Amino acid sequence: MTLLTPAEFAERAGCTEAQLSALRDLGILGGDGSVHDVAEVNRVRLALSLEAAGIPLPSLAAAIRSGLLSLDFTGQLMFEPVALTAIATEDGIAALKLPTDVVRRMRSAMGLSELEPGAPLREDDRELLQLIAAARGAGLSDDSLARVLRVFGQATRRTVEAMRDLFRSQVEEPMLAAGASSGAMLATTAALRLQLQRLGFRALHLLQRRMLEDAVFDNVATRIQEALPARSDSTAETAPGFTVVFADLSGYTMLTHRVGDAEAAEQAAAFEAIGYETAVIAGGRFIKSLGDGILLQFGDAATALDTSFRLRDYAKMLALPPLRIGLATGSVVPRDGDIFGSTVNLAARAAAEAVAEEVLACDATVGQMPAVRLASYRFTARQPAALKGFPAPTTLYAVSRAVP
Repeated sequence: MTLLTPAEFAERAGCTEAQLSALRDLGILGGDGSVHDVAEVNRVRLALSLEAAGIPLPSLAAAIRSGLLSLDFTGQLMFEPVALTAIATEDGIAALKLPTDVVRRMRSAMGLSELEPGAPLREDDRELLQLIAAARGAGLSDDSLARVLRVFGQATRRTVEAMRDLFRSQVEEPMLAAGASSGAMLATTAALRLQLQRLGFRALHLLQRRMLEDAVFDNVATRIQEALPARSDSTAETAPGFTVVFADLSGYTMLTHRVGDAEAAEQAAAFEAIGYETAVIAGGRFIKSLGDGILLQFGDAATALDTSFRLRDYAKMLALPPLRIGLATGSVVPRDGDIFGSTVNLAARAAAEAVAEEVLACDATVGQMPAVRLASYRFTARQPAALKGFPAPTTLYAVSRAVP
């Protein structure tokens, strides 16, 4: 138990000592007022937030006295509660030499509310400001910083809302349906809430670290491949390398809006299943699923192309959304069961360039097709296009089955 003086506690809770006294008089906050347990900070914040939302404190106090509601669970509201600092918003911004309009823009990009002048800074808000200042000091432009913070904010918001909805549907709503009151449910589920928060936070940390490591490795491997001179020996000229296939469901985001997340997820799972079976039967490798996309690897271009069209046919039979498929041939960098490098990136870019039902292949894939198989397909060169991550315009070929 960490005890604070009334002044320290009021600073941490973001209120005045007079407000603490009023809450104590109403019975919302316990103790004699000489010291306060830091664990009660969330009780005060919640009570004052409810008051700001239009619930009079006397009504809240009456509900607590009647046993309808208890705020005892607020000590277990967050597993890592955030405190307020003694620094006013404008002073914190000025100390970091951040323009006010930049702070407003970055917080908007992250999906956070505007900081209130005169209000004490939260610890996490202060650290976010420090990180923004450090990123600008490292040379990142405001446009690029706002762009990446917007991605961070959107992804994080979706993640935490998924965690919240899971807790509501799997823990809270079954208890309410069984007859528990809201007050009893909140009190009973407090410890489980903290436990699941810790699990979710740790899982997110591990996933983010793994995905960041993969992304860094992929970038380094690609840059090294770009830096090394092309081999000119006869082995390099004749070696077919690997053919990578990237396929995804076109219009998947619109699908989720049309049929709902659950049904869209079922269709993505069905696509993953046929992708796995089709690749393995053909002697290829199913590398991984990427939500609405899959990554496959084959030992030769002809097998990869045959499998791509077979996969497209199966998707039609199952009434799945039309596929977009990209193929690229070359060397890959294997690591921990995954593959990286420019060939993988090119396959993904080709799929992104494809329209619904289209199969696009790079020139290396077309060049590695055996002469006896060329007659099975028709290859139509597109105009060279600038693909993200590739320095020179790239020619892709739209592939279709040859008419008998």
